[in-house]
Amino acid sequence: MITIPERDWKIIRDLKQELLNVACEQIFQRVEKLSANRAGQQHKSYLELYKLIEKEDEKIAKMFNDLKRSNAFFKIAALRHYAVLTDAQMELFSEETRAIVEDLCQFRR
Repeated sequence: MITIPERDWKIIRDLKQELLNVACEQIFQRVEKLSANRAGQQHKSYLELYKLIEKEDEKIAKMFNDLKRSNAFFKIAALRHYAVLTDAQMELFSEETRAIVEDLCQFRR
């Protein structure tokens, strides 16, 4: 099994908290939008909110839970797929890692 190069492992570890904050902010924006349109349909909005949080929690898990060298390529691909990792941040990684992540992203489309 291929593992992420040490240099790239350090990059993803260093970016993890910042990326988690970005992902959570994206979720808060979705929650705020849903919450703003709840007048007269509070229960329906609550159910939609519950489903949203469930779905977003699954995404957070795919991107961040149990990050280790053996699954780092998959985590980075998930971060790209969910538009959390920017192009500029992606450029920090080696060409090898970028190529592997790009290949993995092809399967997610």
